[in-house]
This record gives sequence, C-alpha cells and structure tokens, in this order.
Amino acid sequence: MTQQTWQRMGRLFEPKQQRDWLHSHAANPLPFPLADGRVRIYFNYRDMNNCSGISWLDWQPSLDGPGQVLSLAPMPVLLPGSAGLYDDSGVSLGCITAINDKLWLYYIGWNLGVTVPWRNSIGFAIGELDGVFHRPMLVPILDRHEQDPYSLSYPWVIKSADNCWHMWYGSNLGWGKDQASMHHVLKYAHSQDGINWQRTGQICLDLLPGEIGLSRPCVYQDGSLWRMWYAIRGEKYSVGYAESHDGLKWIRRDELISWAGDAAEWESEEQAYPCVFPYGETWYMFYNGNKYGATGFGVAKLLV
Repeated sequence: MTQQTWQRMGRLFEPKQQRDWLHSHAANPLPFPLADGRVRIYFNYRDMNNCSGISWLDWQPSLDGPGQVLSLAPMPVLLPGSAGLYDDSGVSLGCITAINDKLWLYYIGWNLGVTVPWRNSIGFAIGELDGVFHRPMLVPILDRHEQDPYSLSYPWVIKSADNCWHMWYGSNLGWGKDQASMHHVLKYAHSQDGINWQRTGQICLDLLPGEIGLSRPCVYQDGSLWRMWYAIRGEKYSVGYAESHDGLKWIRRDELISWAGDAAEWESEEQAYPCVFPYGETWYMFYNGNKYGATGFGVAKLLV
C-alpha cells in the first residue's frame, strides 16, 4: 500500500431517529465481520440529552455502492455509567477485540468538566455478539496519570502473535482558555493481559502547525510494517495516515491519502474518525462526514 486512493461509495447510514433512543448522530463506525458474510458495524449515537451510547447495525457489503443496511439493533449495547462514575456523561467507541467467545470493548468514558470541557478516561467492557456489554469493574483501565494528566481518548488495541497487547490512544497535553486550545496527540501502552497497562509516555504522533488534535487511531500490522489511519483536527477534520516498523516510532504519510469521486453534501466539509478494515480482497474505510457524526457515516473502498 503506497499511494492510497479511496473511492467514495456513499453514505451508509444517516441517523433519523429510527429508534426512540437514537436522537441524533452516528459516529465512530467500527466494523466487526460475522461468519455469514455480514458485517456488524458498531457506532455511537446520542440521546435527547446529547449523551452518547453504543449500538450497532448489520451491513451487507457491495463493490458497486455503499451496500445494504440489513438491520438496526433494537436497543443500545452500552449505556453511560451511573452518576458520579468516570463514564456518566457518555461512552464512545475505541475498538473491539474478539477473545475466545467474548468481545472485549475498549472505549472512552466521558466526564464533563467545569473548568475544562471534559476529562475522559479509557474504559473496558465485555459482551457477546448478540448481547449487551457489561463492565467488569467500575473504574477505568487507564485514567489520568503523571504521563497523561489531562484527558485520554480513543484506544485501539491489538493482541499480537507473541501474546503481547498493544494500545494506541489519545492524550491531551494541555488545556487553554477554550476547547480549541487543546494539544491532543497519540501515545502508546502495552500489557500482558489486556487489562493492566504499562504506559511508556512516548508520543507516537504529534501535531503539525495548524492542528489541535490527532484522534481515533486505527492500526493494522502488515508483515513487518504497522499502518495507522487517524483523524486530524485542524480548522476542519480530515483523515491522516502513518507507518511504523516497530509500532512505537511512526512517520506521518498523510500525503498518501487521496479521494476519488465527488464529496456529497453530507461530507462536503470534512471527513473524520476513519476505521479501515480488509474484507475479502477489498479494503474498506468507514468514516464520518460533517460535524463528526451528525450526518451519519459512509464507506469508501481502496482502489488498486
């Protein structure tokens, strides 16, 4: 994969209050292939109080268009935590890892702040394919720390062949007078069990001039090369790409990303929160358009 041209295939899902709990938004799409050829796409919705939860839809891929939504979950699979907990203001998708017959969910727990907009942590839940997720603990697996003193976000977790667990996550290095004054970078942690994590403090990807945040990493190991797609937050959101030979030191290669096809109205201003995955011989990217989920999410395929 050198130069990447992503062919727009169209919007896959637009939130239109299809359920009484789905008031707005469909953000952070996360695909999970099923045995029968369908793909379950988990996503974040917002309720009437603008609080995010997690649900899913089932999708049938197509090489000629955005594919077909086969079904929408009848209910959420993870709701915000109880008042006072680290995720009482919302839960946002990071990633899901299949461990034996269980799904391990890594997510953001939102806490709204007073002196700053939020102070988020990384949470953990366990579920089954056709069930809801439950929290095995009431506290986050990664919280504020000397190396991450302000806020954490969007974990992506991989268990490698040597049984080492790798996590790339967002960390805010400081707040200014408003939300746009943050300095949000991507960092790395490792674990032996997927629950207890050791932070290195190492910044994997830092900002370029005009940017305030890098977020929502999506990582795949391709032989000896690690590949990462992520969201760049500047004046508007866009999609970035980086490569690494060890998963720790990354080189930004944003210039390799290009798009084929005209941007429709729903993504006319920005593309955000990418999630890339291989399906058969095709690589797909799910992503949000304008206003990070307010207009739903679409799909693109990699041209070869």
